[in-house]
Amino acid sequence: MSVSRLFEIVYLLLEKKQITARALAERFEVSVRTIYRDVDALSAAGIPIYASQGRGGGISLTDRFVLDRAALSPEEQARVLTALKSLPGGDSPESRATLTKLSGLFGRREPDWLQVDLTPWGASGGGARRFDELKRAILERRVTTFSYAASYGGASVRRILPARLVFKGRAWYLQGFCLANRDYRTFRLSRILELTVTEERFDLSLSPPAIEAAPLSSSRCTPLRLRFSPLVAYRVYDEFDLSCVKREKDGSLLVAIDFPEDGWLYGYLLSFATCLEILSPDQVRLQVGLLGRQIWKNCEKPDIRCRVFRATMESPKQKEDSTMERKFCQSCGMPLDDPAFFGTEADGSESRHYCKYCYQGGAFTADMTMDQMIDFCAPILSREHPGMSEEQAKAQMRGFFPKLLRWKDQP
Repeated sequence: MSVSRLFEIVYLLLEKKQITARALAERFEVSVRTIYRDVDALSAAGIPIYASQGRGGGISLTDRFVLDRAALSPEEQARVLTALKSLPGGDSPESRATLTKLSGLFGRREPDWLQVDLTPWGASGGGARRFDELKRAILERRVTTFSYAASYGGASVRRILPARLVFKGRAWYLQGFCLANRDYRTFRLSRILELTVTEERFDLSLSPPAIEAAPLSSSRCTPLRLRFSPLVAYRVYDEFDLSCVKREKDGSLLVAIDFPEDGWLYGYLLSFATCLEILSPDQVRLQVGLLGRQIWKNCEKPDIRCRVFRATMESPKQKEDSTMERKFCQSCGMPLDDPAFFGTEADGSESRHYCKYCYQGGAFTADMTMDQMIDFCAPILSREHPGMSEEQAKAQMRGFFPKLLRWKDQP
């Protein structure tokens, strides 16, 4: 007689309420007689199980046999199931089996409304595997080593006593006692490379500080004042707490926040491209400007100035023919030569007319007039075309924008 088979019969009956002896026999690849012997063994152990004969009959448990005697209220049972589902890897076959068993024992069927996936878009399941390995290291109290990609661009090998996994903001972090620094450190999971959970165990009692107080970087924090264009409002609200954001009358967004001043910060600020103005401090504004200039040099092609010159010398008819051949955002006029710049419709499909900065999820990202859009775009065009003033850029746009779909019907 298999004890595991007896337990699984109970789990199945809790989930399905009633099963025929033949169905159980086929599932476990035993005879019907063996199943009835199992039923007798469970009954003798005090499990309220019974078999009914005839059409519609089968093996069942009494309706009141659930874990309501386990001192867990329905709300507490739901929290237990939700906590298990919210862990990365909760959609694995092993986790689904455990959740099915618990749901059956609790006498409830939870809707499949929550799943956590640590992997980036287009990646394999490496993030969930890393999480599972670190969870094992924490529970088994094993010394762990890994290579860590630091924000300043280098990588260092760490040897730590893992203490806790924390979800903060939009990412998972590992807190542990660093053996080299003899102090607690916090590491972002996505930057942990070449992870090894060793066979060496430790007995030290760990008590890391709250993650808010834990140093994420050796750099000191710098107070920043930033102004964002309405075109990236969706990112501002995604990535900053509302208490840090103030909307101005023209739709721009002011953000006041403290960040460690390091390589990560500069790269992050540059990701907003021309939709960000750094108001303070001056050293950050200057450094980002220098990096932007270097990016321009890295991307500039030898013949780009020739092409700009040729464009300024073209006749109006040539320019019109060239414009007809290219696809432009019908809101800001940006060339849509790369599908990566296309906006999205409400159903997530690619927009045929607008760029991602103007149009997301079937709606414009900012409510503005054509003149406001020209005022916003003119400095960008002027910077991209040396020798063109902002007033010249505005004059060119005033002749071009009324032909765009968004502004055609605007008085």
